[in-house]
Amino acid sequence: MKEELRANLLATLGRGEQLFPSIVGFDTSVLPALERGILAGHDLILLGERGQAKTRLIRNVVGLLDEDAPAIAGCEVNDHPYRPICARCRALVASEGDAVPVSWIGRDQRYAEKLATPDTSVADLIGDVDPIRVAEGRYLADELTIHYGLIPRTNRGIVAINELPDLPERIQVALFNILEERDVQIRGYRIRLPLDLLLVVTANPEDYTHRGRIVSPLKDRFGTQVRTHYPETLTDEIRIMDQEARPLEDDPADLALELPLGAPATDLGGQHQQQ
Repeated sequence: MKEELRANLLATLGRGEQLFPSIVGFDTSVLPALERGILAGHDLILLGERGQAKTRLIRNVVGLLDEDAPAIAGCEVNDHPYRPICARCRALVASEGDAVPVSWIGRDQRYAEKLATPDTSVADLIGDVDPIRVAEGRYLADELTIHYGLIPRTNRGIVAINELPDLPERIQVALFNILEERDVQIRGYRIRLPLDLLLVVTANPEDYTHRGRIVSPLKDRFGTQVRTHYPETLTDEIRIMDQEARPLEDDPADLALELPLGAPATDLGGQHQQQ
């Protein structure tokens, strides 16, 4: 999947097209670092304060994915027809061969976004044992009893986790296992799951000491660190305001506020609030 992003990025740059037209003020600072990370095939961490377009950057990277990608129909983890990783699809390919049904998934189905909170669980991100499947007669150690979480279900796609330091450390360790060791540990059972995905996380350096931290093994997993910043010129600020402003449906002349002459400032403020 990272090779797919790299090839599409090279094609975009080769055509001389602007990479992310909606991103203002990052052309010579943030975007080059982001491009290098994608070309190197790294997982990415975006560091910056609030309102610095970190999430927008990630959502723009989704545009570098192929418009559609083949997957085995009905697969929970978007298995490639030629390289299935889950037990169900491996058995299906072994029995059906070329007759395996194939569906096509779009870019929007290959992107998942999660806001990290202290109550986020391993089940949310990785998965958990499905009691209904166990009740059907399967063993707990059977891979088919697993109900996969957000990350496995975004296999062959991009997973974005905002405010990573807010995740409890045990959840961060689980992320490290699935990205580095390529296995899932659920309730003491190890399941080999070589996921093919890009993990992009955001963090606010100011929050490290106030709300949490990123554990060292997971932090080392990110090959590229991208620093964002606020607009550096007045021109960029104006462009952003023009881009984000919502046009008024009414004529601005109809919205004029009539103020009585000689009224004290406090009275004007009170009248304005009442209106």
